[in-house]
Amino acid sequence: MSSLISFMEKDPAAYKGFIEQYQDRVLFGSDALIGQPERIESTLQFMKRFLEDAEIFDKLASKNYINYMSASGWKDDQCTEG
Repeated sequence: MSSLISFMEKDPAAYKGFIEQYQDRVLFGSDALIGQPERIESTLQFMKRFLEDAEIFDKLASKNYINYMSASGWKDDQCTEG
């Protein structure tokens, strides 16, 4: 999603409506910012302002990913093993 920011700024209503409608299926992806870690925080701040709804932001930033990974059988402790 982070690579879409320039498009979101040009037509915010279309993107905001899409995100609100599909809020349980959309994820924030920082992979578009690989090599630019300083942009991740500013991108997250933009998303918070853009969405205006903390619950939807939390879903996009973390909850949807956790739900997806949990449904696939992933366990949080798998990251710390090893």
